[in-house]
Amino acid sequence: MKTVHLIQHTHWDREWYFTENDSRTVLYYFMADVIARLEADESLGPLVLDGQTVVLEDYFQVAPDNRERVLKLITAGRLLIGPWYTQTDFLVVGAESITRNLLLGMADCQTLGSRMPVGYVPDSFGQSAQLPMFLAQFAIDRAVIWRGWCEHDVASSEFIWRSADGSSVTTAVLPWGYGCAKWLPTNAEEAWRVLPGILQKQAKFSASAQILLPNGNDQSPFEYGVPAMLDTLNEQQAEYRFVRSDFSRYFQALEGETLAEFQGELLSPKYMRIHRGIFSTRMDIKQANARLENFVSQQLEPLLSVVWRLGLPYPQTAVENIWREAMKSHAHDSIGGCNADRVNAMVKARLTSGQESASQLFELNMKMLAEGIDARQQGKKIIIFNSLPYERDGRVALTLYVPGTDFCIVDASGQPCRWQIVHEEQQDMSVIVQELSNSTTTVWYRKCTLLLEAKALPACGYQTLYLQEDCAAGFVATSGEISALENGWLRLTLDEGQISLLDKRSGKRWEHILQLVDGGDAGDNYNYSPPEEDWRVTSDGALTSATWQRGTLADTLTLNWSIAAPVDQLARQQHLCNAQLNVSMTLALDHDRPLLDVQVSLDNTLRDHRLQVEIPTDIGEMFHFADQPFGLIRRENRPQTLAVWQQEQWTEAPASLWPMQSLVMMHNQSHGMCVVTEGLREYEIPADKPATLAITLLRSVGWLGQANMPWRPGRASGMVLPSPDSQLTGPFHCHFALLPLHQGPDATFWRDVENWRTPALGWLDSGWSRFKTNPHGKSFPSSYSLLSWDTPLHFSTLKKAQNGDALILRGWNPGTSLLSSAAPVAAGDITPVTLAETSLCALQKTVSACAPVSWRIQPAKEGKSDA
Repeated sequence: MKTVHLIQHTHWDREWYFTENDSRTVLYYFMADVIARLEADESLGPLVLDGQTVVLEDYFQVAPDNRERVLKLITAGRLLIGPWYTQTDFLVVGAESITRNLLLGMADCQTLGSRMPVGYVPDSFGQSAQLPMFLAQFAIDRAVIWRGWCEHDVASSEFIWRSADGSSVTTAVLPWGYGCAKWLPTNAEEAWRVLPGILQKQAKFSASAQILLPNGNDQSPFEYGVPAMLDTLNEQQAEYRFVRSDFSRYFQALEGETLAEFQGELLSPKYMRIHRGIFSTRMDIKQANARLENFVSQQLEPLLSVVWRLGLPYPQTAVENIWREAMKSHAHDSIGGCNADRVNAMVKARLTSGQESASQLFELNMKMLAEGIDARQQGKKIIIFNSLPYERDGRVALTLYVPGTDFCIVDASGQPCRWQIVHEEQQDMSVIVQELSNSTTTVWYRKCTLLLEAKALPACGYQTLYLQEDCAAGFVATSGEISALENGWLRLTLDEGQISLLDKRSGKRWEHILQLVDGGDAGDNYNYSPPEEDWRVTSDGALTSATWQRGTLADTLTLNWSIAAPVDQLARQQHLCNAQLNVSMTLALDHDRPLLDVQVSLDNTLRDHRLQVEIPTDIGEMFHFADQPFGLIRRENRPQTLAVWQQEQWTEAPASLWPMQSLVMMHNQSHGMCVVTEGLREYEIPADKPATLAITLLRSVGWLGQANMPWRPGRASGMVLPSPDSQLTGPFHCHFALLPLHQGPDATFWRDVENWRTPALGWLDSGWSRFKTNPHGKSFPSSYSLLSWDTPLHFSTLKKAQNGDALILRGWNPGTSLLSSAAPVAAGDITPVTLAETSLCALQKTVSACAPVSWRIQPAKEGKSDA
């Protein structure tokens, strides 16, 4: 006899083709019904509230009077909550966001009464290889997942899933989804007509006699009559024993079973679509999210940590609110962009609002920091902040407003700093300074965007420079004509409109790099779909201008293309170029770094298309590497399952379209090519160019869902709704870098990657401020370092601990090899902790691939400051 574990649940999309306002209203009535029925019948329950505490946060906004009733049901184990704050995506969203999601979910569960100790991921569009690591760090050793699994990965639907760092969780798959037993009849005879078929499918790949029966669906009412119906079936048949259960009881029943082991990611769309197109849908949302995640975790929180130790308050709740609002945009539909236009606008608005709040916190804390610094030189203070835990030289982007032609920037000893103007324009200062807005005279200043050279920046700290107006620069600026971008490592040339790059270290030359390729997209917000007969146009022959510029710190080449292209899918079918795609690309080669910085700007006037930039690697290997949350993953260039997906009737093609956090590379022992991006999350290995990295810059489609696409046959995903905003017409900008590899990804290479991804930031104390604050009366040094951590690990964050007056410092192993790493050096007690910020028993002298390392730094008593 097989034991069938009834799991009653709801799956709660906060938004999708409907808004969060819609779902919150429905939630009010859903929860009122659940509470009333659980209170009226103590035999009912437990009910799984979708594994995310934001459901209750939303509910308490509209029904605060019911809070105590809900807490009583949670404490009694009849409502199961957590462990997540929101049901987050794992492939597009960043590592710190996933960490904070579990951290805030855990905090909510502690407040509300209990936490479901299972990593429940019912609807993520594919599963990260790092999920077991994240769960294990939060003392969760069991997971339930849906999309992405098939028997080509691991034969059974129950298995031990290991991450590369050695973490493992016992995992159960819902092979036919969380809604496979939705809307069951409450009449036993009627139910028995449908249940055997459901149970046979559920047990098809099972390694045991335990079967999961998830009963619930999207925003569906509580099916309170099902348990009694199953009790009746227990009396009428002997093939199955139905039990009112939950995931914990199910896993207890699995104990003693010998389960297969698996390591890796689960991206197989055999039984259910994983929608590979979401990695590039609404690229503006992806960029806004990456910008916010990186700024908060790697710039704002470190700055707040520094000034907190200097005596200023740490606005912890304000920062937590930024994270919570961002996480409301991190669900699979939300961050995927596979929503109605109105919802996508709300998703982006949350991220934009978070960026505004984070930027204002950064500005005000820089202002308060500058206020307390005793000036060493004449002039306006410029604070250069280095969040990385080691001393470094940097190139700092800085915007200045100066009244005259000349200005000088000096360090604390009065020595001039070098800089070069990247862009300059006239600025009406009444737009910037509120005090000038009522003046009858326009005050014009020069607005100068600079690249500033900063030397010996303190680790996790700052130094102060000074802007002296109406003074000579103090150095001889470099300028003049050039015909190539060249430094000690690289040489870039342009020949008949085609770009070539030479790595002087290896002698390797790449021809025709950075080719723009624009093809049709007959897909929707869920999936890229190649048209049945695609017609691609390229940047070849479309170059209209090339401007070379010699600079003091970096040389640049600005290329402008006017590419004749089809305006929409119909024109593409007719091979009709009835529009222009105007693209500008600025290539910058720093004099002191072996990387090529690339800025792309365009005016998107086309519809139903995909724009990629192709970068040949000339690598003959069958695999490549990309980054994932807290690590690197190796992938096949061409998935082997492409040979069988149509024959086996998969729901979607396992195309060679892949997610990345920010990095993808191909290399062998002698040379290679790496692309690092700022918010671009998708790359492709083209079937006809297996040694080429095609980075998706922009994807334009006009439908939420469509049916019968070549790579996704059958029904439409989501809703068949027009989505004109997803065409992303208008200005678009993106930023990435090329880093040629010499003899593999060594420590120098990884340091270059980190320095590009996490630049030092500059801030000018102009004396003008949108908001004023009273003097705080504190005094700060002109240069300061909070701590140092001389490590090959990459910096993840420095922030205040979730609980207590301490700091959390985190890094992670970016490569595939074991790394040695000492403890950080800082004032106070330093202890290793998990991502959950719980203490570890032993120090780690080595760090596995794909592993994070976190430290709790407890200030000495005399160094403590109230938050």
